[in-house]
Amino acid sequence: MSINPLASVGYEILKVALDATSLRHQAISSNIANSNTENYQPLHVSFEEQLQQEISGSGAALKNDIAARVAPRIEIDPDGTTVVIDQEMVRLNQNFIHHQALLKALNGKLELASLAINEGKR
Repeated sequence: MSINPLASVGYEILKVALDATSLRHQAISSNIANSNTENYQPLHVSFEEQLQQEISGSGAALKNDIAARVAPRIEIDPDGTTVVIDQEMVRLNQNFIHHQALLKALNGKLELASLAINEGKR
């Protein structure tokens, strides 16, 4: 019997959340680059809202296939009309910190899996 130590809901959510931070970085970078472009519509990433709806909408939300049901995507910001550079820079820094926190959480999961594998060889 083969057990995949990474096949857990937490690991799947971490992977998708890291994808969301990567997309968010792209969206924010695009907003900054196009801040002086006439008629530019700011972008944002839809992820946390989807995840919250999935969790509150069904009791079976935390299954391993959550990555298939909740996928981050870049969308036009419905509330955005102009790009404010200062706000985008704050969002960029917040996203960086969020990404680093997710990486630390993923590293902890991988260390735990490694410990379980290596201790099992004794």
